[in-house]
Amino acid sequence: MKLINKLGLGAAAVSLMLSSCTKNFEELNTNPVVSPVATPQDLIVAAEYKVVDRDLDWFYDNYTYIMRWMQLGSSLPTSSNITPMFTISDRANSIYPDFYKTIGRYTTEIKSVISKMPADQQATYQNAGAIAQIIQVYAAWRVSDVNGSIPYTEALKGRDSSEFTPKYDNQATLFPIWENELKAAIATLTSGAANQVSYGNSDMFYSGDAAKWAKAANVLRLKMAMRQLKRSEAAAKQIITDVLASSAGLFTSVEEEFKFISAPIGFARGTNWNPDTGSPFSAPKGLVDFMYENSDPRIRLFFRRNGYTQTAVDSLVQGGALSSNTTYNPRRYVGAPCSPDARTNPAYVKLFGIKNYKVTIGGKVSEMTLDTVSLIQMRLFDLDQSGGATSGGVYSMPLMTYAEQCFILAELSEKNIIAQSAEEWYLKGIRASIKDYNTMASLAKILEYTAVNDEEVDTYLASADIAYTGTQEEKLEKIAVQNFVNHFKAPHEAWGAWKRTGYPKEGGILAMEPFMTNGARNTVPRRWQLPIPSGTQENIPNYDAAIKDMQATGEYGEPNDVTGRVWWDMAN
Repeated sequence: MKLINKLGLGAAAVSLMLSSCTKNFEELNTNPVVSPVATPQDLIVAAEYKVVDRDLDWFYDNYTYIMRWMQLGSSLPTSSNITPMFTISDRANSIYPDFYKTIGRYTTEIKSVISKMPADQQATYQNAGAIAQIIQVYAAWRVSDVNGSIPYTEALKGRDSSEFTPKYDNQATLFPIWENELKAAIATLTSGAANQVSYGNSDMFYSGDAAKWAKAANVLRLKMAMRQLKRSEAAAKQIITDVLASSAGLFTSVEEEFKFISAPIGFARGTNWNPDTGSPFSAPKGLVDFMYENSDPRIRLFFRRNGYTQTAVDSLVQGGALSSNTTYNPRRYVGAPCSPDARTNPAYVKLFGIKNYKVTIGGKVSEMTLDTVSLIQMRLFDLDQSGGATSGGVYSMPLMTYAEQCFILAELSEKNIIAQSAEEWYLKGIRASIKDYNTMASLAKILEYTAVNDEEVDTYLASADIAYTGTQEEKLEKIAVQNFVNHFKAPHEAWGAWKRTGYPKEGGILAMEPFMTNGARNTVPRRWQLPIPSGTQENIPNYDAAIKDMQATGEYGEPNDVTGRVWWDMAN
């Protein structure tokens, strides 16, 4: 995968990204921030840039909420600066307005620019238009996945048709529309049309490689089919069959996956990228225990060892801070509980967290501060952490991975929806995930990085909770858990996978803690609140109609009830 200098955007693209924020469709579509001389190459940079430069998503959606809901991270036991997990900030869900003001706006403009070219020139931009369509569908799906009904078919048309009160399309309508748009894009990209203009390095993902974009579109179709499997089983199975028969194919390795890799400077550094800014992070107990007990080599790529080194323990014993019969514990991966009540339990706080010791060696008294709990490998998320300001590093953002594709095919095989080897795809998925994280950790220059070797992987695959054995339900749980762990670096995907499969679960092989606050159980949210149109009241009737439509099945709940479910999220 080619390293892209995220800062090398060009003046036209930079000017595109300086537009003001608004949820008002009229202002959004008429504000003349798109240069009349902007080329598709300029516009694709602006669209892709906003797909990956999502620091607000990381700070609010992921660090503050989703990673803690999904128990991918836990608040430090000693922290007094913990944002409440179940009180949602209005800064969350920023991808919703960003789809309309940047991503979708620029993909729509690409298609508009191409449509106004002379016919012979249009013919050379077919692939460019198809790639823009794939990005648009991906971003729109991301928005709808956690919001439900959204404006789509009538949105993004204000500049050409003065449509400022777009209707909301429900997911039962959107999924077939996106399926047709992706199929059309794939057909274009695989048609072999001559003299195609390439985006080249303006394309951050595949440098305009039509074949790779076609594969990514097929993987997206597969992902969306899995979302529909409970609601529209026949339609989902038809899509799956069609994808597997497609000449465009699917990913064949981690090298082909839909992933952004930054240059060593200027991206994912400090401020909102920092997991410790708002809710300081420690490793979560459930995931750490699961990984440690099964010898998962990714544990050192996800988390850091605690401070109790052999040398530190020897010094504490020698200095009288610990008793003489204290022995070194080689297990230095220790997670904190995720439930608020458990984290504030006096017995837990006394046992874990940061401890201060006074030691006396050679008549000299000194202090030692050690952290019992492991921390997250911060440089996976913010390159400025752990000495990163001077040590460089490269940031990776996986969007659609080969490992996830493997786990999808394993699940479909285990359910006898496709006639392939579930075990083979399952094992491929685990190996691909470990390879991916090994590379991401190496590029990010995490602390104490040690490359994963084949023997470690083989040992992990032989562990009881990992080996592909058991009943069908036990195998499906293993597939789902591995898919979930693979999404450590894509928390919104872990959230979606958990909603779709029900795994991890309480009492499962990867045990989810029940969240308890002051003795009361908390319900984990399943969606965002659909933003109310602002700046004008003209589209409120369409918004109200969308809410009423989503409430028809009784699962959506009240508009502000984020524990309700969108259309695809049926109970397991």
